[in-house]
Amino acid sequence: MSYLLATTESKVRWYKFSFGPELKPGVFELLEVLDLHQVPAFGDKETAKRAALALGLKVWRYVKI
Repeated sequence: MSYLLATTESKVRWYKFSFGPELKPGVFELLEVLDLHQVPAFGDKETAKRAALALGLKVWRYVKI
């Protein structure tokens, strides 16, 4: 199982970004369609949460894939 970061809107959009030690707030793109080749997946919620906080996201949704 993996975790992805998505918006909490009724029409879910997906956060696309390059995952690594240099995550920066606001450096992401919102995708309207989920392409699993474009979005990073995480092995656990804690890692996904750290990425979301490093990107400066105020709200997000965990999605199990």
